Amino acid sequence: MRKYICGAALLLAVVPALAGCGASGQGAPAPVATGPVTMPDLTGQNAEKAEDRLEKLGVPKSRIELRADDGHHVVVLAASNWDVNTQSVKAGAQLGVKQVLVLGVGKPTWRERHHGHLL
Repeated sequence: MRKYICGAALLLAVVPALAGCGASGQGAPAPVATGPVTMPDLTGQNAEKAEDRLEKLGVPKSRIELRADDGHHVVVLAASNWDVNTQSVKAGAQLGVKQVLVLGVGKPTWRERHHGHLL
């Protein structure tokens, strides 16, 4: 019986310490915008970097939708493999607090990815 009580006490000591760590374990969670966010121009950027930039502005990932617009793919699995072609809210416009942002993405060619342009 004593062994279980000590285990429970340890568990109660560890859980509150871990509760404030955030999902990533890197400290505080990303800020959440309480008002409209002025949209940056994300076209031409890597989709993963665009998502990270939006999160720093306070737009949660749950409000960012990546949609393949290249006509060949249906699902976007890894944002790092895609580049932003279009955005549903134009650069400089306000993204509402509950508005979902749709980023039209396409896969760059090998040359575009490694040289930044077509040769």
